[in-house]
Amino acid sequence: MARKGKDLISQLPDDILVHILSMVRYKEAVRTTVVSRRWKHLHTKLPAVSFTMSVLGLQGSPLSTQSKQRVESMARTLRRRCAGPDHDTVQRLRLSYRKDVPMECRYADEFIALAAASSLVLFLNCPKNLRNNDAGPWSLHLPAATACLSMESCWYSVRPPHVHGPGASALKSLTFKDSFMVLHPGYLQDTAFPSLEELHISGCTLSGSIEITSATMPRLKHLRIVDVSIISLGTEGAITVLADELATLRVSCHDGGKPDPPSSHEMHCVETPFRASFTEYSCFRLRAPKLRVFEWRCCYAKEVRVDAVGRLSDVVIELFAGRLPRCYNEAKRFLQMEDCDKLMKHILQGIMPGRWKYVQRNFIECDELRLRCEITEYDM
Repeated sequence: MARKGKDLISQLPDDILVHILSMVRYKEAVRTTVVSRRWKHLHTKLPAVSFTMSVLGLQGSPLSTQSKQRVESMARTLRRRCAGPDHDTVQRLRLSYRKDVPMECRYADEFIALAAASSLVLFLNCPKNLRNNDAGPWSLHLPAATACLSMESCWYSVRPPHVHGPGASALKSLTFKDSFMVLHPGYLQDTAFPSLEELHISGCTLSGSIEITSATMPRLKHLRIVDVSIISLGTEGAITVLADELATLRVSCHDGGKPDPPSSHEMHCVETPFRASFTEYSCFRLRAPKLRVFEWRCCYAKEVRVDAVGRLSDVVIELFAGRLPRCYNEAKRFLQMEDCDKLMKHILQGIMPGRWKYVQRNFIECDELRLRCEITEYDM
């Protein structure tokens, strides 16, 4: 922005200019500092750094080769900044790199250690034609300063890592965000997160049953499970939540879990060995004696078992009937309103024992293909 021949943006103080640079990727930030004397060296002070080691080609095309020169330039910058006498750190680090390129993995580990960012976001990439569709096990060493970790992947072959280091004990928030990761049975029990308070699982696939317990996450307070699919229709995928400190639980599955109206035009799902066309958990078990908020939207389970919950302040349950999503070679199936009513009854009898008839009379809304119950603390 210029007025009367003056560059007003460049007159802003350094801390504001640095935040402006943080809104773009590292490559663009460096280019900006090169062409302007006022912005010179500001890229070395960014509170949030976003760096992509490899750039994806068009969908379905091979991944582009890594740019070693750019990666080494980034390494030198971080070494000067974080390993220098001032020991400057990065508040938020976002790295996008390939799991099948050792050089990128090696530099990613170094960047994570140097930056010691309080918030770390990893976008993991790999070819889609890996043998056996598995990139293999790997580990992630977290610095003690890292409090929030978010991971995304571009394909199912990238496993979630074994998290270790001092950051595993200090981590407060863990997110698998809109990823293609496959969660194998036992993964969430293999590593203890003694300080973890928030767990968000989104878009992942279950190859079997998973357990989220106080044994490994004793301080877990907020749990969100969104669009978590089963790997195949025949897979027994159960979710067990046994969390002594859990206060909020939000479960939803609109992607692959919401039936279509029978009268609508049917679109077949794309057949894949990694996700079932329709998500139905074999069992959902819950024990959360301090639970206050319970949300269950468009999720289906053959069995819901509630061992204990706290005095709830907010409850939302929403179920839909209709034609189930399917692949072209699968038989047509429907979910009836009677099935929704049965599931609604089982959930409410578990979380609000003794009040089913009162809730049924006053709080359940029934449309042609939808069943909904919403109760607030003022209704309790």
